[in-house]
Amino acid sequence: MKKKLLLVLSIVVIMGSIIAIATKPVHNLIKYDENTTLALFDENGDKIDQVPSKDSGYTLDTEKSSCTNGSISWDVESWSPVVTVSSEVNGRVRCNLYFKEVTAYDECVSKYGSDSIQCNILADVDTEGCPTVNEDGTVQVTGIEDTNSYLCSAPDDYGTSYYYRGNVTNNYVKFGDFYWRIIRINGDGTIRIIYDGTSAHANNDSSTDRQVGTSAYNSSYNDNAYVGYMYGTVGSSTYEDTHANTNNSTIKTYLDNWYKTNIEDKSLSSYISDNLFCNDRSFDSSNSGTGTGTSFTLYHWYSSSNGIRLTCSNQNDRFTVDDEVTGNGDLTYPIGLVTTDEVYLAGGYSTTNSGYYLYTGNYYWTMSPSHFNGGYANVRSVNSSGIANNFSVSNLDGVRPTINLKANSLKLGDGSASNPYTVENA
Repeated sequence: MKKKLLLVLSIVVIMGSIIAIATKPVHNLIKYDENTTLALFDENGDKIDQVPSKDSGYTLDTEKSSCTNGSISWDVESWSPVVTVSSEVNGRVRCNLYFKEVTAYDECVSKYGSDSIQCNILADVDTEGCPTVNEDGTVQVTGIEDTNSYLCSAPDDYGTSYYYRGNVTNNYVKFGDFYWRIIRINGDGTIRIIYDGTSAHANNDSSTDRQVGTSAYNSSYNDNAYVGYMYGTVGSSTYEDTHANTNNSTIKTYLDNWYKTNIEDKSLSSYISDNLFCNDRSFDSSNSGTGTGTSFTLYHWYSSSNGIRLTCSNQNDRFTVDDEVTGNGDLTYPIGLVTTDEVYLAGGYSTTNSGYYLYTGNYYWTMSPSHFNGGYANVRSVNSSGIANNFSVSNLDGVRPTINLKANSLKLGDGSASNPYTVENA
């Protein structure tokens, strides 16, 4: 009795091979060998006559693609399909390859794998309920969000950032014995989080536990230099001297001390990334002259008309510790504050909003300068109604430390208040 021989054939279909031995595509069919034919389609099911290039923004839809008597996967490194035939084939094998637009989830999986919590977060990116991104990268926010929750996208200085908006209940993190909320996943994959207490707080909970204390932004207020997280020469007539990063602000000193005690001294610094914090001191030249002297208006006074952005205009204002390529390298520790733009995108735009996740019922500082009116330097602070408004830097407002966790550092949890994301061994 003759025994039937079962063969398992694995055919790696690389683009070079296709080009070398394939005949000219006819009706979107590529003949690979005597038994195997590849049929190419776009995400809508329309025929295409070649595999999209690596930089085209498209990749193989492995869930939709299939082969008779086999399976198909995608090799990211060689940028080619991998066809696995499961048994000896007496007839022709046809594989239908569908190509889809690359998503944030796809890019994340290619780096960290499908089991990554960070990738699972990015699978929830919303394209319907989010604010419009303009051609210049600014975001057109027209109102608050207090009921629904979204994960939206906008450009930042590293790539594409994915930010939480609205009544979000799945962005809790527990790190260093404190609770935090994810603001966004930055364009370099790092995770920006803001302090939210020693216990998990609901979105509409008014509690001083959601901040680490209160501080002036700067104890002095009667010069335009004091809008800076760091500042230069008081009384200078030049923009460069006024806004040089030579002196620590009051709030920077406060945050540095907090970081040393609660992060560095607890051996948690290895989990933190040196991602920039924006102290945007760019000014509206149509309203503010030179940005120095007795009175001038900074960008964030006019955010509603200029558009909201996650990019930072001036390298001098991009605060980092060691990174002197994207940032300024002037920080002592990698810690800062939320920006006005992040507050606006989260839901605290122009009307009372107690439903979005950054509301605390208290006044707390952002890192965004507002203006100098000839007597008072002003920086934006989130007020008790959840709106980011301008206040004198000498006010005693809440401090909510903001840090960036390294990419893919979340290992456990589902992001809920009862089961927050956690960093392994931290």
